[in-house]
Amino acid sequence: MTITELNRKQTAYKNKLKKIEQFVNSFQSVDGTKDYIELTSKLNSINDILKELDNLQNDYCALPDKVELNNSLEILSDMEEDAEKFKVSILVFLSKYEEQKTLNRLQRAI
Repeated sequence: MTITELNRKQTAYKNKLKKIEQFVNSFQSVDGTKDYIELTSKLNSINDILKELDNLQNDYCALPDKVELNNSLEILSDMEEDAEKFKVSILVFLSKYEEQKTLNRLQRAI
């Protein structure tokens, strides 16, 4: 793969992360079931993106030494950090639903 193709892939993943960031920043609980499904879907997307970013890093590193990477690896590292941050935010949101499920089960048991 060429540096141009890799940079295009990187841009595509960056755009996906921006959409997830917008989702995380604007998330407000409306419907428990729908929210839980949506959050789980976003979490799966982040996990997929993290795998692809790892593959992308390997592809960048496999390029010949004469290829100028500029700041591609730094950008990739920043993207991985952002993805991890969004993952934590989504896990926090999901934990609230798990807590609510536990409370509901306990109340039914009483």
